[in-house]
Amino acid sequence: MAWAAFAVTVPSAVWRVLMIVGAMPGTGELRNFELGDDHVLAYVYVFGLSVVQLAAAFATVGLVRPWGTTIFGRVVPRWPVIAVATMGGLAVTWLFTISMSTQIATGHRPDAGHVSGIPLVVMVICYAPIVLWGPLELWATYGYWRYTSGRTSQAPATVSVDR
Repeated sequence: MAWAAFAVTVPSAVWRVLMIVGAMPGTGELRNFELGDDHVLAYVYVFGLSVVQLAAAFATVGLVRPWGTTIFGRVVPRWPVIAVATMGGLAVTWLFTISMSTQIATGHRPDAGHVSGIPLVVMVICYAPIVLWGPLELWATYGYWRYTSGRTSQAPATVSVDR
């Protein structure tokens, strides 16, 4: 689930960067709206947002990889990791699964109506997976808690083959 939590954040981050640099056809009006009066600030914001989004999501992978359990050779206590991962999972669940979905359902589009047709379909396809980020983060955190508390079954799986 940790890799899935990361993967669902990639399409929206890539779409956002392509839109702001003008490489996403049909989004010129949105690009101009987002750039506003201060182009430099808009570029820094969009690139920064995408980097932070991907970095935060990639941190989830640390729950299942050896590099995520140590810092400078020291084992990280599991409770701070579980607390931060849970808070992060709840935060992105609120932002994307609840808030964004509610806003869209009540007619408030994130693009302020600047995108239509096929480009809108592409935007929706790229942003739709992010609603799963929070639940996947929480699921990965639960798995980390189970793994670190030794509550997972250690019995090997058996496979019977009829010959």
